[in-house]
Amino acid sequence: MKIFTKNEEIVLLAIYNLEPNAYLVTIRDYILNNTGSDLSFGTLHVLLNRLNKSGYIENYVGEATAKRGGKAIKFFSLTDYGLSALKEMHKVNNALWVNFIKNNS
Repeated sequence: MKIFTKNEEIVLLAIYNLEPNAYLVTIRDYILNNTGSDLSFGTLHVLLNRLNKSGYIENYVGEATAKRGGKAIKFFSLTDYGLSALKEMHKVNNALWVNFIKNNS
């Protein structure tokens, strides 16, 4: 089982929550608004490329729009493999937090 870095996990969750509107800017804004972490676009690109190459996410190019000067937006979505891995990571996180929560409630 793949153990994600915290940033990888956060990016996967952002994509899941934003689908079908998950693209670079919305992902960055979602992470900033929900975690306070201001990932640079460069860091986000590295994470997205790594997750894509590993088969956890896929991307597709939307229609070009006049608003973007004729450029298209690259959207991201979780693959079935990515969703399954994210669910497994949730189980691992829950198991690791059990004693902490039990002892500090």
